[in-house]
Amino acid sequence: MASLQSPAEIPPHVPPELVWDHDFVAYLAELDDPYRAGARLHDGPPVIWTTNASFGMPSWIFVSNDAVQEGFANARKFSSLRGPLTAAVMNPAWKLLPVEADAPQHQQYRQVLRPFFTPEAMERRFGQVQQLTDSLIDGFIERGSCEFIGEFAAILPNAIVVAMLGMPREMLGQFLEWEDTAIHGTSHAEQLAAGIAIHDYLAGYIDQQTRKPTNDLMQAIIKGRINDRALTEAEKLGLVYLLFVAGLDTVFASMGWIMKHLATDRELQDRLRNNPQDIPAAVEEFTRAFGVSAPSRIVAEDITFQGAPMKKGEHILLPTYLAGRDPRAFPDPHVIDIDRKPRHVTFGLGPHVCLGIHLAKRELRIMIETFLARMNAIRIAPGGRCAFHTSNTIGLDCLDLAWDPA
Repeated sequence: MASLQSPAEIPPHVPPELVWDHDFVAYLAELDDPYRAGARLHDGPPVIWTTNASFGMPSWIFVSNDAVQEGFANARKFSSLRGPLTAAVMNPAWKLLPVEADAPQHQQYRQVLRPFFTPEAMERRFGQVQQLTDSLIDGFIERGSCEFIGEFAAILPNAIVVAMLGMPREMLGQFLEWEDTAIHGTSHAEQLAAGIAIHDYLAGYIDQQTRKPTNDLMQAIIKGRINDRALTEAEKLGLVYLLFVAGLDTVFASMGWIMKHLATDRELQDRLRNNPQDIPAAVEEFTRAFGVSAPSRIVAEDITFQGAPMKKGEHILLPTYLAGRDPRAFPDPHVIDIDRKPRHVTFGLGPHVCLGIHLAKRELRIMIETFLARMNAIRIAPGGRCAFHTSNTIGLDCLDLAWDPA
């Protein structure tokens, strides 16, 4: 992998054959399908050094499924503490918790939130998810068409989390605007400004809930304790901020890719419509094939990993969309086969497995069940738009769908 930059810009310990001198975000957008675009990297080493992971900042990229798995699972080698890519767009005074914490603090912060995300706790939320799903579909079902991202996918997971936090539903439009800019802004300065706006709103909301509590989840955070001490204000903010943004962009991005695939696979639509018991298996295969995020880690100690000499403090990306399409782990990785029963890393592994995994999977399942039950022959509308972005998460910006009455 020849470098186009001067040797001084490449760390001297990085072997030339591991240097990949490309803009990662632009590379993923080179083809009509970002998953196939990214999968071209599987022809090379399992770990590479890119000179431009985001806005010109360098990073290691773990390409293979095996490498990504160990990146998630081995906290001794790969720390979750904040790295330079995140530091460029986040206030250094506080952390996203529990994500940006290593053991044992990670487990202690996670325990504050865990009771609200168990399968039993989520079971009590599923009626709310179904009700909102039906309500959103009611708004366009008779029209026979919709712009799926703006009219459904961007709203459902955000509205559910806003409800869990007890925040006003009428603020949802503003929340979506802040989140979109914070995650997909065109510059670090733009992302940071949106993050500050979210920070200021959440700080005020935490103060309001402290003085006049109305929400159980917020009260658990406000009264939370670790190591027999009360949480600091920065820790409370870190927990609430993470709940506010984490999973929202990823879930609705996943919804977009799943619905796009279903709209182009009439045979699978018919199978799932006639055999709804197969939908949980379909959700697993969809999430394997349509990972959307690239969580980051930091090299915790000088090591050689998969042939790559790494130095403490260097940044790492763990793209789930590369792991899920690795042909060494999944034969014919671009084929959607709901009988595959994949063991994938889309929701993470080990102690850092996604806290909202049960909610996310049920939201996807309810979406698929309800669309298929209420619509026939779902398809991309003739001449309809279907555009995607590849910054931070891989997601659709718009998806025009059409269907026949059920």
